[in-house]
This record gives sequence, C-alpha cells and structure tokens, in this order.
Amino acid sequence: MDLEALKHEQLSLRKKLNLSDRLKLDDIRYVAGIDLTYLEIWRNPTTGIACAVVLDLKSDLEVVEVKYAVKDVDFPYIPTFLAYRELPLVLEVARKLECRIDAFILDGMGIIHPRKMGIAAHFGVVCDVVSLGCAKSYLVGDYDEPANVFGDYKPVFVDNELRGFALRSKKNTRPIFVSPGNNITPHSALELTLLCLDGYKLPKPTRLAHNYLQQYRRKLLAT
Repeated sequence: MDLEALKHEQLSLRKKLNLSDRLKLDDIRYVAGIDLTYLEIWRNPTTGIACAVVLDLKSDLEVVEVKYAVKDVDFPYIPTFLAYRELPLVLEVARKLECRIDAFILDGMGIIHPRKMGIAAHFGVVCDVVSLGCAKSYLVGDYDEPANVFGDYKPVFVDNELRGFALRSKKNTRPIFVSPGNNITPHSALELTLLCLDGYKLPKPTRLAHNYLQQYRRKLLAT
C-alpha cells in the first residue's frame, strides 16, 4: 500500500474541513455514537462489526435507534490511517440509520491528528455532517493533565494550534481526548461530549455502541 498517497489524500480532505458550528448546541437533539469491533481481533483480514446508537438529548439520553453492520476488513491497523481500515463500516452503519442525525460521535480522533484527519474528521468531511471524535488514548499533541475532578479539561495543541481537549470525564480515570471532526468547533465538541456523559468514562452514545457490540460479537461467534 502507498502510505504517501494516503497522506496526500488526507491533506486534500483537510482543506475541506469546517471547524465552525453548523448547528447551535441547543438545536442538537439526535446524537449517534459509532464504534467498531472485530470477530478475530488480532487477525487481518478479519470480519468487522459496527454499531450505531442514536440517543435523544432532549429526552434524558433515551435510546431511539440501534443499527449494526458487518463487513470484511483487510486494511491493517496503522496509526494515523485508522479511517482506511474502519471508514467503510462506519459509512455502512450510518447509512442504515432512519433517524435524522444532528451530530455523530465516533470512538476515535477528530483533528487531534498529525494531518487533522482522524476517523471522525475523515467521516465528517466525506459525509458533510457534524462529527466529533472521542478517543480513549493519546495519539499526538501537547497538553497538561486535567485535575482529578469530573469535568476538568485542558487544551490539546498540535503544532501550536488548538485541536481539542483532554477531558476528565470521570474521577480516578485517565482523560479522554475530545476533538471536532467537522462542522463544529473544539469548544462545542467539548460541550456536546459533556452533555452525553452519564457517570461513566465514555459518553453514552459510544459507550452503548461498545457494549452492544460485545453482545453482538458473542452472538456471532456462537453461531
């Protein structure tokens, strides 16, 4: 595979990013969380499974829709190129949603990425939707550790540019990394993530997607 060509594609997509708010935060109601897993996690090629969970922010984060997609995956895991492995499945499960989605939260980076093209940004640009990334682990950037208090956050800078925030989403846990994908500002991405937290480390949309995936994966392995 030609990683230099893929870098060039990421840089081209980067030019299409919109890091202003398409929607006011008060106008965002239906939020979809998307996560992926694999039947044979350490193999390549393997079978990938995606889950999208839609929650209603205006109704106490009630679940309104759950969809799955299953697809063969043969692109290996390569840091900073995650979208080329997972985006086909993300697109497929997103297309299955019947609800009008105001914003998507993906388990991964938005613009906290060397070329501003984490999977949430790549997805947001390709589909021209409001998207943000909420990642469990560090990829790149400079930041100070948030205080060990729920809701504390510190800016993450890459090349001296604000790309997102390290957020203490739960006391006594490592911070998560929140960044805009497309059509949203870093601060609005942070505020939306805070609205989706319900006492756990991960925002409810992606946390439920992860939990449903584990159940679905066990069911597929048992057949």
